[in-house]
Amino acid sequence: MKQLQSELLNKILFKIKKTITPLIFLGGVMVFLYSCDNDIEKVNLLSEKTNFPDNSMTNANIIHTKDGHVTVRITSPKINRFITVEEPHTTFPEGLHVRQFDSTGTKTSEISANYAIYHEEDKLWEAENDVVAINEKGDTLNTEYLIWNEAEEIIYTDRYVRIKTPDGIIHGKGMEANQNFTNWKIRETSGTLEVKENE
Repeated sequence: MKQLQSELLNKILFKIKKTITPLIFLGGVMVFLYSCDNDIEKVNLLSEKTNFPDNSMTNANIIHTKDGHVTVRITSPKINRFITVEEPHTTFPEGLHVRQFDSTGTKTSEISANYAIYHEEDKLWEAENDVVAINEKGDTLNTEYLIWNEAEEIIYTDRYVRIKTPDGIIHGKGMEANQNFTNWKIRETSGTLEVKENE
């Protein structure tokens, strides 16, 4: 009787083992594949985080000249240049200050922002966060996003803008100007202007 019970118990255990072993194996494969997937995601995430710039500068002071005259001076606390990427670019993660000069060395305009990126192939600058542009007449533009197309020598935005002039303040959504910000136009305008009466 005991032998019969033992044989029966062995058969039951064998059947359970036969059923459970493939399940354990399948579970192990799934865990392995899941952990591999996680590892790949971690590696990708890590490689993104370690996407270091090819060149980096601190307290930078860059000068552009034309025919021996300083035309542009760029200062920035930090500049990161990415050359070995699909779209080469330069970032200014702590902001920048750009000053433009005419052939006599007189400052014609300036732009500052808390963040900027320069797309080298398109010669396109994007400035963000507390962007301020001032021209030689003292007109002051405030916006949160501004594009400077260096090739076409224009600046523009499709965001909210505020321009303060000696005659008043104008608000709008969208603006386009020459790169010296001396000739500008605003879309969807509103604001107040001082009108001088003839005496």
